[in-house]
Amino acid sequence: MDAQDDKIALSEWNPHLIYVEGGNTFWLQHCIEKGNYSTLIKEACTGQNGSVYCGKSAGAIVAGKSMETATWKGWDDPSVVPGRESFDQWIGCPGFGFVSEESFFPHYSSEWSDLIKEKTASGPLSETTTFLHEEDVCCVVGELRERFVLGSNFDAESC
Repeated sequence: MDAQDDKIALSEWNPHLIYVEGGNTFWLQHCIEKGNYSTLIKEACTGQNGSVYCGKSAGAIVAGKSMETATWKGWDDPSVVPGRESFDQWIGCPGFGFVSEESFFPHYSSEWSDLIKEKTASGPLSETTTFLHEEDVCCVVGELRERFVLGSNFDAESC
């Protein structure tokens, strides 16, 4: 299957599920932009017959309003993307925005608490970031864009 087949699948097949794997968040976003997949994925996942979007790790980050959370831990290397080699060049980079103003921070655990407090203290993501533990799932319900998080470790007070 080549890129043209992928685009046909998104625009004409009415997929029930679109699964976006993890990996380097910056490279993933670069490929989405370079391949012009953003509009196709958004259109496939919205509307009356919208597909279920399932994003794992980097796939969850790109589903949010902002890609900025990918810069917080330093796990991914932005230098793989020509012209955007530093973390600063990704500040303000938009994701799909499937949940209105919400951004996502996957792989949350208590070791990141101080970093989270620092990053959300005064920034634009202070009240609009969902923190997902390893086993957590964020579900968005239809056009209402309501969300709820399922997981054994979720504690809203710790976020």
